[in-house]
Amino acid sequence: MWRPCSPEKSANQLAATASTANVAIDARLPLKGKSAVHNGNQTIRFGEFEADLHAGEIRKFGSRIKLQDQPFRVLQILLEHPGDLVTREELQSRIWPEESFGDFDHAVNVAVGKLRAALGDSAENPSFIETVPRRGYRFVACLDEGPVDTHPQLPAINGVLPSRMVSLFNRTLLAFLAVVISGILVGSGFFLGHRTTRSQPPDFQRLTVRRGTVYSARFAPDGHSVIYAASWDGEPTEIFSTDPKIPGVRSLGLSATQLLAVSSLGEMAVLQPVGNHFLFLDRGTLGQVPLTGGSPRQLAESIDWADWSTDGATLAAVRNVNGKQRLEFPLGHVLCETAGWISHPRISPKGDQVAFLDHPIYGKDEGVVSIIDLERHKRVVSAGWESVEGLAWSANGTEIWFSGAQAGTERHIYAVDLAGHQRLVFRAPGGVTLQDIASDGRVLVTRYEQRGRMMALAPGAIKEREVSWGDWSVPTDISSDGNTVLFNEEGAESGPTYTVAVRDTRGSPPIPLGQGMTGNLSPDGKWASTIVSNAHLLLLPTGAGTARQIDQSDIQEYWYGANWMPDGKQIVFSGKRTGHAIQCFVQDVDGGKPRPVSPEGVMFCNISPDGKLIAGNGPAGDGGWLYPMEGGPPRPIRGLQADESFAWSSDPRFMYVYQWKQSSVKVYRLNILTGHRELFREMTPPDVAGLQSISHIHFSSDGQAYVYSYTRLLSELYLVKGLK
Repeated sequence: MWRPCSPEKSANQLAATASTANVAIDARLPLKGKSAVHNGNQTIRFGEFEADLHAGEIRKFGSRIKLQDQPFRVLQILLEHPGDLVTREELQSRIWPEESFGDFDHAVNVAVGKLRAALGDSAENPSFIETVPRRGYRFVACLDEGPVDTHPQLPAINGVLPSRMVSLFNRTLLAFLAVVISGILVGSGFFLGHRTTRSQPPDFQRLTVRRGTVYSARFAPDGHSVIYAASWDGEPTEIFSTDPKIPGVRSLGLSATQLLAVSSLGEMAVLQPVGNHFLFLDRGTLGQVPLTGGSPRQLAESIDWADWSTDGATLAAVRNVNGKQRLEFPLGHVLCETAGWISHPRISPKGDQVAFLDHPIYGKDEGVVSIIDLERHKRVVSAGWESVEGLAWSANGTEIWFSGAQAGTERHIYAVDLAGHQRLVFRAPGGVTLQDIASDGRVLVTRYEQRGRMMALAPGAIKEREVSWGDWSVPTDISSDGNTVLFNEEGAESGPTYTVAVRDTRGSPPIPLGQGMTGNLSPDGKWASTIVSNAHLLLLPTGAGTARQIDQSDIQEYWYGANWMPDGKQIVFSGKRTGHAIQCFVQDVDGGKPRPVSPEGVMFCNISPDGKLIAGNGPAGDGGWLYPMEGGPPRPIRGLQADESFAWSSDPRFMYVYQWKQSSVKVYRLNILTGHRELFREMTPPDVAGLQSISHIHFSSDGQAYVYSYTRLLSELYLVKGLK
């Protein structure tokens, strides 16, 4: 991790840099106490990042990180004064001079949140940007020595092109030098002969041709066969074998089975039955079965992931216990535990460490790359990934390769060594997911198209219509009359903090409201609740008006999903105070302090239509329980089955319940007093190929209009040679 340095050192470094290379500062943003320097071509380095002040972008290990204009301008001003306090007033005067206090307060919080997200930084443990409460911000990291010229013809962030007044002499000299250098290189190649080699592009061989989803793939111990699990044309997941040198595919006769790993002894670790929870989450019974076929021998229950050791003797696994996930190696020996979730564990070639992806929020694939040894010493080697899936040790065991995206879902392949030095291995349009690495360096990857879509049935309509906006639209509420959908846009174009929007169920253009993860609409439909970067609870107007920020008080961290009370005067949300676990709170929107209304450990806080009950997770972190708002013992939701999602109807006696499925979803109307249920509606998207789940179902007050989301993952498996 990049460590902060003293303010004096940062200031001295930037002063030296500015004096030698003309630091590019927007002319509209004059330096405090000095005149603005003229635009040069300048990149400032700090840690693994480079800030190109003219192009208005940040790069990490050479890869561009998407960052909007206002967050970058905040960084630009902070870099003017490394180690010194930059007040909120100064930021307002230089970036938002026309904004009212309420609008500015919202804008600066969003901008700093996006900047921190881009840098993988934390307000609680800052490596780059430190918050000075109620005063401003301070850049606390060291700046590397030495400027670097980049992109001389790219515009500065104020839209003004860099100066092109280069003398003819200089241009001629540069051209002459280029010719001389080219001649030297050609001559060197001639004299070196066979020693000079041209870098060869990777070689790709497509292994699958059918339409559907490849979930996992591994090299077989024979050195040439490939084993993979896939679902084609909406059929159950099945395990197949193919030899890249011989046409054809062979089914191993294991239907509704997920492939987790293949050992050096020819044994598969598999998961049965496959019960998809959401896109990349499966849970079932871990089994062992030879590549030659047969029925799996059951080893452990409630397992999500597993991997074989190099000698094929032991397994590492991710097990679910009491609502938490445990990483075990060997089976039964707990290395670590989390309230989030763990994925893609891979045992090191020496068997002394396990690398894995650590996700803080269950059901979301943002996270970090971590390693842990057998003495339970855990550390993060790569952070700041909005989407991270797929992991394997390099052929020589010195690096961990993984596929990640810093914004959106378009993942690329990176490598990081055990000291945290990271590099880009492969970038492809559309994104890829790493599956496995062979001992000779060959790589298995899946190229994918991943989308989150929304379907709605408008009031009086007889046919559903798609109401998606970008590539990942997730509905969070529908108005009581069924005419308006509130949703999050979480795709690449929405940035790291996502976009909140509304649109008509009949398909009129969407209206963006602001940033964050939205909760629901106020009873009058005039406001939407949202949480930005887990740090700010805001109310966004759906029409004219300005955003309002709710007093944070002693809330250290917000969870997603703030919901309105029926009176429209209070908000119920889940959050965490210092020294406490997450729990539900209620707070007046016009002032007052948040008041806890659930035991600690409750993270989902769905308020009943009469405002008397909270429906949330159980004491062990799973299931569905009811918590009285005014206190009293909680009770389980009567008649709710395992793995069912639930949502209140307009009648507090009834809930809509359903299971996330990869095909048709049956929604039931459940009487929570008697436990009786009746089928209410069945939903099926028009195309089931690659369908992962149907979820986030919301009904209007009369139950006739609705909206839901479904996720689709179409992928192809490739064998790649030449990646280094």
